[in-house]
Amino acid sequence: MKKAFSLIELLVSIFLLGLIVNFLYSAIGNLQKTNILFNQKSQEEQNKQKLLDLLYDDIFLASELEITGSKNSTINLLTSNSIYDIEHPYVSWLVSYEKNTLLRVESVKPFTKMTSDNVNFYHITQVKEDCERFKIYQSKDRDNILIHIKFKDKEPLVYEFFKPMKTRVSKDVNETNKTSPTPANN
Repeated sequence: MKKAFSLIELLVSIFLLGLIVNFLYSAIGNLQKTNILFNQKSQEEQNKQKLLDLLYDDIFLASELEITGSKNSTINLLTSNSIYDIEHPYVSWLVSYEKNTLLRVESVKPFTKMTSDNVNFYHITQVKEDCERFKIYQSKDRDNILIHIKFKDKEPLVYEFFKPMKTRVSKDVNETNKTSPTPANN
């Protein structure tokens, strides 16, 4: 009677074990890649939601709202939503020409041209770079607002909500330059 493994049986077992370990190693590698992609997508979705929540709160809590601009919108509003603890701040959302950066500007005073004398009144938040389109549409009866934001190489964000309010809507680009804050030349 034979009570031990032969050399061939031992080599076949080691070969099969090596195949199983190889498949497990590649499965774990794929799982790690999938986990990284999932975390990146999850982070992107959280950032999108934060952006939309901030914009929604600014608009929904606004007592005054003015939408201007032709290619990209500029929104000037007086709201009760502040990220800098300002009571009833003036807030403006616009796309700067440098790197097409979406900016949120919050101020204690109404917007004028930014100079070295009044620069301390403005808090500028760079929301995100590579903004190809930032457009706000308002229905004729002014109770529905549609937000359309497109960043480079990303799916567009489209969000609609109901907000009845008295607003001024202008499509004149020159008016945008008068009411939007302009960074000082340093």
